[in-house]
Amino acid sequence: MVVVAWVGAAQGDIAPWLGPGWKVRRVVDAKAEPTTYPGQQVAVCAFYTGGLAKADASDLRVAADGRRLVPHRVLQVGPGDLVRIAFALVPGTDRYYIYYGSADPGPPAESWTPERGVLLEARRWPGGDLERLDAIRRIWDKAEPVGADFVSNVNFGFNPFADSETPMIFHYTGWVVVPEAGEYEVATSSDDASWLLMDGREVVAWPGPHGAVGDARHAAKHTFTAGVHRLEYWHVNSGGPMIAVAAWRPAGEKAFAAIPPTAFLPVVKATLVETDVQNERAVADFFPEQAGETWWPDQYAVRIVFKNLSKGISPRRGGRFEWDFGDGQTSEKPEPAHVYLAAGDYTVTLRASRAALAHTFRTTVRVERDWWRQAERRVDPVARYADAVAEYDFHTLDLASLHLAVELFDYRDMSVPLIAAAAAFLEREGSEEEALYRVALAQGRHLRKTGRGAEAVAVFRRVEPRLSNPARRAGCTLEAAETLLEDLQQHDEAEREFQRVLADYAAIGEKTLLRRAHIGLGDVARHRGKTEDAQHAYRAAAAMPIRTYTPAQAAVRVGTLARYVEEFTRQREWDWAFQYLDEWAWEFPEEKLGGHWSLLRAQALAAKGDRQESLREALDCLAAAPQNPYAVRLLMLAAECETALGHGDQARRLLETAVEDYPEDAFQPEALQRLHTLTGG
Repeated sequence: MVVVAWVGAAQGDIAPWLGPGWKVRRVVDAKAEPTTYPGQQVAVCAFYTGGLAKADASDLRVAADGRRLVPHRVLQVGPGDLVRIAFALVPGTDRYYIYYGSADPGPPAESWTPERGVLLEARRWPGGDLERLDAIRRIWDKAEPVGADFVSNVNFGFNPFADSETPMIFHYTGWVVVPEAGEYEVATSSDDASWLLMDGREVVAWPGPHGAVGDARHAAKHTFTAGVHRLEYWHVNSGGPMIAVAAWRPAGEKAFAAIPPTAFLPVVKATLVETDVQNERAVADFFPEQAGETWWPDQYAVRIVFKNLSKGISPRRGGRFEWDFGDGQTSEKPEPAHVYLAAGDYTVTLRASRAALAHTFRTTVRVERDWWRQAERRVDPVARYADAVAEYDFHTLDLASLHLAVELFDYRDMSVPLIAAAAAFLEREGSEEEALYRVALAQGRHLRKTGRGAEAVAVFRRVEPRLSNPARRAGCTLEAAETLLEDLQQHDEAEREFQRVLADYAAIGEKTLLRRAHIGLGDVARHRGKTEDAQHAYRAAAAMPIRTYTPAQAAVRVGTLARYVEEFTRQREWDWAFQYLDEWAWEFPEEKLGGHWSLLRAQALAAKGDRQESLREALDCLAAAPQNPYAVRLLMLAAECETALGHGDQARRLLETAVEDYPEDAFQPEALQRLHTLTGG
């Protein structure tokens, strides 16, 4: 990780330039510590070039005192405009200048090998021989680079540059200090092939495809002289878990342990100070640092803090900063944090200005998971990210991020921002059909949840003609029909929509959709008291089975679902209670005429406080199945709801019906007692 500092008030470095052809230089600080070990000390830093460097960064030069070139090595170019370099430190010098962007940089810099730290380089594994190191080296020379950086030691259970199951070749080069001469045992453990070399000589190898082990069975003795030694460790992970460990056991020690970070010569992490641009008094500049990530099913969101390194402009002196994060969102904070919902490359722009001074820095930033966090399992609360995204301007947010915002709000059950984000998404053209359909369903659900059923119907009707897939079109029609029936009680309109599904989409053979349409028609008929029509529709639905039960299995399943509903209603766990009611009605639609399902649903609705819907459920069942064995209990519950709603006369009539029409029912005496209590008789 690169350390950065706010230096907005800086006036520019006074050191001379390398030459007139160099338009840009980065100023960094790195201090060499006193050492008795041979070789040059090394610093490492990463920065963004704004696209001003050559694609391979071959035009980079590093100088002390402005003009004195020092050896350097470009470790990594990309993703985006990221460059990571290592350079040699000069004793007594703390400030260095990284030049790039010259049209004529001169001959290439001489090749240089850092002799400090542990440098890890990673390339994609294209497949090949896992048995011989010489074959691995040949593959390495042609493989695609992925990343390179200094690490603490060779002890990894994850890939710091990509998903850990991505096939990779890893090459570690470290400079290890052996304090006392003697015989050591050196070991490797890895998932797939590994080789450990000291001073160019192979010491221990474990070639071939294999899993890791938790012991040092793959070990060999090696005699060290006191001093610095060059360690090389090659590892191929051809897929699956990523594990690589270089361990040792010095003479006299009882157990093996990973060669510790303290055994390697240190590397200095340079600090970015500012960027100088010739003839510019003010320069906009920043470095994006990943500050966290969160997760919800199948998706990560990343939070990035933009460290402001602008020169000559600061908030204290009236400076203004205008950020464009590349996803349609902006900020005017000096150092903003921003949540990215979708991985990818973003063009991030900072315009810094003060009075007549202004400068713009624009660079490509790769947004992806922080792979170093794979092993740490540090995940921020998803609510924090959802709250931040809820403040976005959905009309300018890019389409991919907007879709993910809807899914995030749906996961967090945040109806207000979801409805707004979905509306913005549905206004756009160019979305994939699957995304369009999913967003419409989510918006419809939340509109219904907030009592806006008519708006939900309008959404489904607007989206349906935009879909080419017949199953999705039918899905939109069904959503509209169910909303008309359940939320708006527009039974005639709902019936027409259900019939349209059966007429227009029967040929697609989607039994689930057709089953829903038949159940919907059964519900319409049940409400109207048309018993035979309801039975016919429910039986047509049941003829499209989602699973097959024997009669005995069906009885057990119904009994189990009923017990679940009763228990969760007692516990006031409404989501679970209604989920099992829905499963019951879906698997056995004719149960809607049996009375038991309706009684438990009406009881759950009443206990939840929804008296009107509880009353509607009881009366619908009684209209279509007046002789069901639960009729008196449904009438008593309906009377309770009418009483709670202030409708005493209706409650009395319901109880009179229970007493007069069901004299043989075991609950008739209770109904009579309630009638007497209500009427004072």
